[in-house]
Amino acid sequence: MDEEELAFLRELGKGKISTAVRELIAEKKRRLEEGEEAREKAPDERFFDCLISPSDPHLKETYMAIVRIFIANGGRAGSVDYFLSKVMGDTGHDSATVLKHIRKLGSSGYIKFVSGATFRPTFRLADGISVEHFQKLLTDYSDFIKQNQKFADVWVDAIGEGE
Repeated sequence: MDEEELAFLRELGKGKISTAVRELIAEKKRRLEEGEEAREKAPDERFFDCLISPSDPHLKETYMAIVRIFIANGGRAGSVDYFLSKVMGDTGHDSATVLKHIRKLGSSGYIKFVSGATFRPTFRLADGISVEHFQKLLTDYSDFIKQNQKFADVWVDAIGEGE
C-alpha cells in the first residue's frame, strides 16, 4: 500500500479494528519484502517450477503429462502407443492432436526419441537449479506420485463378498 492509503487508514479512526488492520498491513508488507508467502509449495509445484517447459499451453500440458507418466513408470522410455492413451486420458486431447504435439515436442527437443518410436522427455532446468537440487526434487516428486497412487480397494473387506 502506498502512503496515501496508509494515511487514510490512520485517519479513519482509532480502536481495535484500526489496530488490527495496521497489523495485517505490516504483516503483509513484511512477507512481501521477504519475497515469499507463508505457504509451502507441494512437491509437484516445486518440481514443475524448476523445469523449463514449452510456452504453448497445449504443448506444455502434453509435455507435463508425458513427464508425469515417465516418472510414474519408473523413468523408463516408452513407445508412442504406450504414451498415447495415457496422455489422451490426462489431457483430454484426441489421438491426432497428441501425435501432433509429440512430433512438435520432438522437433523442439523437449522429448528425445531413443529408438524408433520409443521416447522419453528431456529435462531442461531453470536458471539457478543445480543437478543435485533437481535430483532431490525428482525424488520428492516420485515419492509424491507413488503415495498418491496408493488407493485401497476396500470393497471386498467392506461387503464381505467376492468379486
